[in-house]
Amino acid sequence: MDRFSVASFESALAPGAVIGGNLVYRRVVVSTMDVARELATAGEPHGTLVLAEEQTAGRGRRGRSFQSPAGGNLYFTLVLRLPVDVHRRLPLIVPLAVANACREEGADALIKWPNDIWVGRRKLSGMLIDAELAPEGPIAFPGIGINVNSDPSTLPGLADVATSLRNELGRDVDREALLARVCRELETWLAAPPKTVTAAYRALSLVIGKPVVVHPTGGEPYEAVASAIAPDGALVVTLPGGRLESVVAADVSVRPVAV
Repeated sequence: MDRFSVASFESALAPGAVIGGNLVYRRVVVSTMDVARELATAGEPHGTLVLAEEQTAGRGRRGRSFQSPAGGNLYFTLVLRLPVDVHRRLPLIVPLAVANACREEGADALIKWPNDIWVGRRKLSGMLIDAELAPEGPIAFPGIGINVNSDPSTLPGLADVATSLRNELGRDVDREALLARVCRELETWLAAPPKTVTAAYRALSLVIGKPVVVHPTGGEPYEAVASAIAPDGALVVTLPGGRLESVVAADVSVRPVAV
């Protein structure tokens, strides 16, 4: 495994970049999100990026574990101190930035609601956006994992469900350049008008217009058609009979899986 080059990453960042401009690099952590919270409490600025080669207890959505072995991937969490209106758009902005960065590398990356990044039938990237309200306003902690130069098919339970950029492109990918690209995309989309963000997310959505099965928290699954994405990231689905419903706290599985 090649060690991440902080110098190469910094040279790839746009001049004066805020997102990623303050990089905290660790070899092994329990969770980059835990480190980011500690740094935010200590006063680290907006845009701080915590990156690790390995997480021993990475977290996914709804309390799931996120496998984060060493091996040339990207595991990182950002500290984002944003106005409330921009903060509310993060469920759209963050996956949009990651998907675009991977697409620029050459992968046909799409967004599976709410924020997984897929290529074909396999997951390339996952993320979790935590937040807390500080006296000065909301602080968001987007935790992101991107399979870059690993082979996730060798990990238990992931052979048929996960992929990496190297597996898809047939070549190694420059992790430093990719991470810098994610940071640049975030800078762009954080400053974009709400309607532009929503339209761009919809254009890369894997589920819009397709049959889905909604798995609500604590409820029974039901079938619907994914119809739209709301500005706050909620998924609008059309139920049998035509009634619209906004889905927020739920998992959605695509039926059938799109290619």
